[in-house]
Amino acid sequence: MPVGGLSEADVEGWRAILDDNERQRTARFVFERNRVEYIAAHALARLLLSSVTGELPEAIRFRIGVNGKPELQYGGRASSAVRFNLSHTNGMVVVGAADGLELGVDVEATNRRVDLAVADRYFFGAEARWLAGLDPSRRTEGFLRLWTLKEAYIKATGLGLSQPLDEFWFEVDPARIRFTPAIADDESAWRFRQRLLAGRFLLAAGWRLGAGREPVVTIETLSPAELRF
Repeated sequence: MPVGGLSEADVEGWRAILDDNERQRTARFVFERNRVEYIAAHALARLLLSSVTGELPEAIRFRIGVNGKPELQYGGRASSAVRFNLSHTNGMVVVGAADGLELGVDVEATNRRVDLAVADRYFFGAEARWLAGLDPSRRTEGFLRLWTLKEAYIKATGLGLSQPLDEFWFEVDPARIRFTPAIADDESAWRFRQRLLAGRFLLAAGWRLGAGREPVVTIETLSPAELRF
């Protein structure tokens, strides 16, 4: 959901469905833009999860699960099936949900400034070499393609940046993960997808297959006017 240009007054009605912890976290942001993005992302998450579970958006609760990753809780219990993840950047919020699959999503604005030296310091060597081989005009795009894929993976596992970024790498076209011996996992069990949103936001989603089944994947864009409770 694009949120560029929204003010706190525009999202005030969404704040009411957040829980006390979410409202307290909102208040800690210094800049209005960050407060708007946080409120919008969490309201969108509640709307999506409500549609999946049948619970009222304001009745949904969260708890911290394995590796510190938030889990959905409803009906007084933790959900063993529904997984979710969210991301936001300047002007866009994204929420993903999956039935029985570990999921991670990341979104970045394609016009953001990036430090290409990060790839040399922290990425796997093949990724840094791939990036260096691109035309200079495409290196920012290439960096963000790698970065969003890596973020999607470490958010899906719940490890975040505690997972060294050079212990796995991506082949970009098509997006495919590769593991070093440091990660005992099945590369073939992971799927990734990237999409350009609104012409200037790069979305990456990654999920681990459950029992070998291929899910149906849909990506929908809502306008803020459609987010009603």
